[in-house]
Amino acid sequence: MHLELLELIRRLMAGYNLQVTVTRPPFVGIERFDYGLRRALDPEFDWEQFGYTLMEQVDREELVFTRDVFSLRFAMFRLPDKESNLCIIGPWRDAKGIQESQRLQRMIGAQGMTVVRQFYDGVPSAQDACLIPCLRTISDMAWQGDLRVDERREVIPLHFQPDRAYVVEPEFQREIPAHMLERRYQMEGKMLEAVRMGDVDGALRAWRQMQNFHIEGRFYGNLYQIKNLVTVMNTLLRKTIEQSKVHPYYIDRISSRYARRVEQMCSEDIDELLEDMLRNYCAYVQKYSLRDYSPMVQRVMNHINLNLDTSLSLKLLADLCYISPSYLSNLFKKETGTTLIDYINTQRVQRAAHLFRTSKYSVSTVAEKVGIFDVNYFAKLFKKAMGQTPTQYRRSHQQAET
Repeated sequence: MHLELLELIRRLMAGYNLQVTVTRPPFVGIERFDYGLRRALDPEFDWEQFGYTLMEQVDREELVFTRDVFSLRFAMFRLPDKESNLCIIGPWRDAKGIQESQRLQRMIGAQGMTVVRQFYDGVPSAQDACLIPCLRTISDMAWQGDLRVDERREVIPLHFQPDRAYVVEPEFQREIPAHMLERRYQMEGKMLEAVRMGDVDGALRAWRQMQNFHIEGRFYGNLYQIKNLVTVMNTLLRKTIEQSKVHPYYIDRISSRYARRVEQMCSEDIDELLEDMLRNYCAYVQKYSLRDYSPMVQRVMNHINLNLDTSLSLKLLADLCYISPSYLSNLFKKETGTTLIDYINTQRVQRAAHLFRTSKYSVSTVAEKVGIFDVNYFAKLFKKAMGQTPTQYRRSHQQAET
């Protein structure tokens, strides 16, 4: 039962970008429960003793919410059918922010506070008003309403005394920033992988998680720094969708569009612009990616899509690949599930529909631009695919716009 509960908790907490740490005696790996902050502050810390002391603070059938010496929030409980297992959710930071008390200043000094602030900026933020009811609901389900919920001001092990002498050492000054950079790059990797797959929701989720990490001296600030950030992102996304076998013609089109927006930027909302980039790059993958096809079929499809206004005979396409027309026809049908003729007609109709929505070209001109010179045949083909004549389609689109 505890495995099902843990899976539910992990999935729900992933929506808040919060880690779930499950540990038990002798508490191997518990040092990662706070992303390594205490380990960096005191390399000689006794983690096994810490684990036993922490478990003593959490009674059976009790869900504890608390705040540690760094103003980080945690939730802790023992698993209902594995009481020797302690589940720690967090850390997260709330609206109160880091409380730079005199006690904390005395503990780690000015240099230590500088590094801890960098760490704090990388901790996920969450609203207690949303998170606590969510965990309470889960606990009621798991313990059938018998679990006590305790908002505890202080849990003794979380208010440890770090080694003041160590926080001035270069190793400490490097470790926390390096750890946060590592986590940021992990989120960046998730974001780019989501873009490569055309997963809009996944890309946006990873991007918003990345925004938790603020790297001192980079990007955010004046307009020049913001433009640099957008340019870097544009380059990353351009190279990413190239891996999805999107043709360079389309990549250059979207990349150039955002390059022009960067040049024209005055005071544009950077978050809105970057999210717009992610959505559109994902859309290009969804529309133009050919990664599921063999190189031969990719070549044929790209030629069709880039030359819709020309003659596209089966023999011409087969000659591009140095194979027989019958072999190409069978291969194309096998990989795409449609015939070459149907694919070409579908692409022509879609291109024509786009032109009707975005231009004032006559029906005959649109037909020519998609490689069909018999207007009557074009009109029949278009109506069969779209359910409307070209004139009806254009009129309905114009009415929808107004």
